[in-house]
Amino acid sequence: MIRRAIRFLGNVVSGSPNEEEPPCPSLVLLLALPVELSSGRVLELAAQAWGSESEASLASAGMGQWLIRVSDVPFLLRSGRSRYRRHGDETNQARQRVWDRHKAWLAVDYPDGPKMPESAWPSFYKLLFLMANQMWDENCLGLYLPAQGVTVPNMGDLIGSIRWAGNNGTPLPFLHEPQEKKA
Repeated sequence: MIRRAIRFLGNVVSGSPNEEEPPCPSLVLLLALPVELSSGRVLELAAQAWGSESEASLASAGMGQWLIRVSDVPFLLRSGRSRYRRHGDETNQARQRVWDRHKAWLAVDYPDGPKMPESAWPSFYKLLFLMANQMWDENCLGLYLPAQGVTVPNMGDLIGSIRWAGNNGTPLPFLHEPQEKKA
């Protein structure tokens, strides 16, 4: 598991996902200015997002990259001091403005996602959104979900921004857990 996490980190150091790696649940905050995260700050964010600090363990996975384990669930928190690269442009001006203006990024990932069926991903996205909500502020220009190619501009708070995106043409069905069919 650690080896897979380190390989995953190595593949995305440049801010560009390795197209050979299977996608995983991931949220990327696109920032106006870079953010330095100390081990203390990462543990504080994890405690605010997922519970007490005593339940979280932390390992540095390189400069600006942290492997957080909460109740045996691994998360990666990464930061980049350059633009996050992706293919193509947005069709919506508000979404494209996020990409044009950002200069740095923070990402929180669930690296075991490829082992899980995609129908289980909404549960992990909920956990990732708890962390993203802790890091969401005026420095955050927007949110990008690499596995889905979805950009959400900052329209205030995180929940309001997601609602705005959903109401303005962003397909978000992957955030909903599948409903069991009644007989």
